[in-house]
Amino acid sequence: MEEELRCPSCKQFFNNPVLLPCYHALCLSCAVLLQQPAQNNAASTSSSENAESVASGSSGDYQESDKLSILSEADSGVVCTSRPNSYVGTPNGLLFPTALSLTCPVCQKLVYFDENGAHNLPKYRVMQAIVDRYSELKNLTLKCQMCETEPAKEATVMCEQCEVLYCEDCRESCHPARGPLAKHVLSEPKRCSAITVRSQDGKCIDHAEETLNMYCLVCKIGVCALCLMDSRHASHDVQALAIMCKAQKTELSHNLQQLSERARSTTEFIQRLKGMSDKVNENCEEFEAVVSAQCDTLIEAIHHRRSQLLECIRQDKELRVRALKEQVATCTSRLQQTTALLQFCIEALKETDSSAFLQVGSMLISRVANTDHSWHKEWTAPRVSPHFDLTLDDKSVLRAIDQLNFIQMKPPTAPTIIPEECSAENNSVTVAWQPPAQSHIEGYVLELDDGNGGDFRRLPFLPRDPNGVKNQWACRGCNFGDASYRTGSAFGRITVDMHLR
Repeated sequence: MEEELRCPSCKQFFNNPVLLPCYHALCLSCAVLLQQPAQNNAASTSSSENAESVASGSSGDYQESDKLSILSEADSGVVCTSRPNSYVGTPNGLLFPTALSLTCPVCQKLVYFDENGAHNLPKYRVMQAIVDRYSELKNLTLKCQMCETEPAKEATVMCEQCEVLYCEDCRESCHPARGPLAKHVLSEPKRCSAITVRSQDGKCIDHAEETLNMYCLVCKIGVCALCLMDSRHASHDVQALAIMCKAQKTELSHNLQQLSERARSTTEFIQRLKGMSDKVNENCEEFEAVVSAQCDTLIEAIHHRRSQLLECIRQDKELRVRALKEQVATCTSRLQQTTALLQFCIEALKETDSSAFLQVGSMLISRVANTDHSWHKEWTAPRVSPHFDLTLDDKSVLRAIDQLNFIQMKPPTAPTIIPEECSAENNSVTVAWQPPAQSHIEGYVLELDDGNGGDFRRLPFLPRDPNGVKNQWACRGCNFGDASYRTGSAFGRITVDMHLR
């Protein structure tokens, strides 16, 4: 889970994290360091384009989205250049020249601020709570955020006003106890972090004395009783904060359950891949013995060629083992990312602060759903077969020894009929079968005999079931006794070298 808890900028565990409009997080100190003076022309142009989009009504969905952004985030001081996560406005809803900008180090989206800069960003309280719990569980020490050397020294204090961690040396040089800084309160890092989180629990950003008890479905933010009387939320759909939190937690839990099944099956698949590597070695030894026996019968003339064939097999083995190892590494990496997301979401579900959870609930739901949907067939099927689909043609003897080579594929073995899945009812007949274990079959061809002594009637090509479990063929409109399944074939795909004679 550590991957989810580290700042993408400083690579350390999050300290006083803030949430960008793109739902990526940064330490507040990192966000302050990354922000730069904005080019007012670019910001004004971007803001004007958004405003014109609202006025012209070129797209109903975008128009409504920008209108809501202006109304619901009117005093945020944050402007984002990408829809629909755009925040535009001033206390009067008028556009203004931006002072600072910040580029997200993860997705490269650009965010504009007023003169308060990154301090306008909302605190990522769920992340801070999870980091605190994780640090306490692992007995981790917080690192100084001002050290220029690597690794950074252990932090000894945190300024409650600056919200920055300092070691003793950096505190003396960067935060001396004189001038305006003399009034700042320095506390122990963990204690100060807890104070910062508790000080904002459940409180409205616009009305500091009010508690958040409702949730605006349009603006996707928690609101208090005074916010409901504001014109910004007058026509918006508002629900109880606890009810919305419970609903999103339920949805996230359901998605996590599905993703957990994916992770479990991937773990089993990785074990299968590791086992297949051993099978490749085992089959290789068997195949080498067969080839050696066939080559020995060709006496003296075939000795040189035999060495070449054995070398070819070993190279094929290395390619297969390498491919399987690479797939194991790829799947393991994907599993680690998924496991990290799972653990992070589980920790997020433990969050008791409804408003804090709702701040990222929909983002987590989207990430889990996207991760589940993006699961590719690559995670459930091996890239290569552990079998060597080659056989030695020993009929050419000495006159063809110079062109002796492998046949690229073994004929597939006969499939197994599944009697319990076969049925005959009224004028419908169903035949079910499954391929042999560890087989790689492209498809099947069935032939019917009408019983009149004529040629078999060949059915259309039946592709192999992609899951490799079973295949079925159903015949409807048949009369009893007018046709019978007599023969068929399973086949694979081979590549023919155009230079072979």
